[in-house]
Amino acid sequence: MGDAAIRRAGAGDAPAIAAVHVAAWREAYAGLLPARLLRSLSVEEAVLKWRANLSASHPAVFVAVRPDQTVAGFGSCGPQRTAALAADGFAGEIEAIYLLAADQGRGLGRRLMAAMAQALIAEGQGSAALWVLRDNRRSRGFYEALGGKLVGTRVEMRGKVAFHEVAYGWRDLRVLLPA
Repeated sequence: MGDAAIRRAGAGDAPAIAAVHVAAWREAYAGLLPARLLRSLSVEEAVLKWRANLSASHPAVFVAVRPDQTVAGFGSCGPQRTAALAADGFAGEIEAIYLLAADQGRGLGRRLMAAMAQALIAEGQGSAALWVLRDNRRSRGFYEALGGKLVGTRVEMRGKVAFHEVAYGWRDLRVLLPA
């Protein structure tokens, strides 16, 4: 997808980001999370969340935009929110990165990660970590291919659903930047 652009998201991108967020969750987590949870996701509720996120100074949000100007994915980053990871030296956090399945494997994920790394470095956060579902093998393979190292585990409860997660970290975000 050489013609696709990565750019900072604006307030007007909230509906497109929300639609991708819900669709990507349903694609990526089918079989990993309860079907009823995935069915309950609402684009309308996600729009409200993303409008609020985009009006705040953090997280920094980027979108991957296809040549037809539709959004294929997004990523957000900011200061580390997990105290244990911050104490371990991971100043920044990749809060989210999602691409629609049809747009994966074309380099957009790497480009989103690079944009977020640049943003974090510019904010003085030269290291970062992220959380991913423990059983999400595809995403874990992506982070490992980018040099991410396993640096933590946790179980988070959202309602009655347990999210078993692992953290990947990069001590030097410059490894994510293009050569």
